[in-house]
Amino acid sequence: MLLRLLTILVTVPIIIACVYFGGVAFLFLVLLLGMVSINEFYNMMKAKDFHPAYWVGNFFTAFFIIFAYYGLRKSWEPAHSAILTWAAVVTMIATLYLKQRPKEAIVDIAVTLLGMIYIGWFFSYLIFIRALTDHGAYIFFLMATVWAFDTIAYLVGKKFGRHKLWPSVSPNKSVEGALAGFVFCLIAAGVFGHYAGFELIHSLVLGGIIGGFAQLSDLVESLIKRDAGLKDSSALVPGHGGVLDRMDSFILTTPVVYYYLVWVILR
Repeated sequence: MLLRLLTILVTVPIIIACVYFGGVAFLFLVLLLGMVSINEFYNMMKAKDFHPAYWVGNFFTAFFIIFAYYGLRKSWEPAHSAILTWAAVVTMIATLYLKQRPKEAIVDIAVTLLGMIYIGWFFSYLIFIRALTDHGAYIFFLMATVWAFDTIAYLVGKKFGRHKLWPSVSPNKSVEGALAGFVFCLIAAGVFGHYAGFELIHSLVLGGIIGGFAQLSDLVESLIKRDAGLKDSSALVPGHGGVLDRMDSFILTTPVVYYYLVWVILR
């Protein structure tokens, strides 16, 4: 627990500074998180004897995130979709030329593409949300509510958890922890939504979205780790496992929050 707390005390101020000042600092932060996470994901796939094309996945993960940063100045969505198409094309061609095990080629293509979408594509939405305000108010809202959910779900589940939420996927998660995390997520959304400039109804809707998708996103990564026979994505972050373990609740949540912001609040 002490090591876990020390890691938080060191990393959180750096993350807050990068979010607040934005620009290249935030780009570098997301790029660093993305590049470490994609390699953790591919290493887990190797543990299952799959052979993703690392260089293709790394290249397009970086490209998605960098393009998101520079594409904000223009109409980014059509070009963003084109990049995903080219990523799929290059992955299939690379697998054709680089793999020496044709019987497993389909799986290798699939896990390479999955990594690029799961990490590179979804992480790029952090850039898009950060760009919606001058000092990252919406990203701070997202971070605060997700962290509130994760913290309360962990503490309540550890202390009072009696009923398993989904034992075949994540044996340590409890119904009590999930419910407490969801309720506290709504409370945190109501508080932090005020500072982000949201009406209360939007704060609560976003709190519900984040509380639901953060839990599902966490479970998806738990399923991947369990399928690979691993407890953590890596041991890189002291007391926390891997970078992917720390980002898991954000991965599926961030795109959903972005589209609620641009389709409902900012329309």
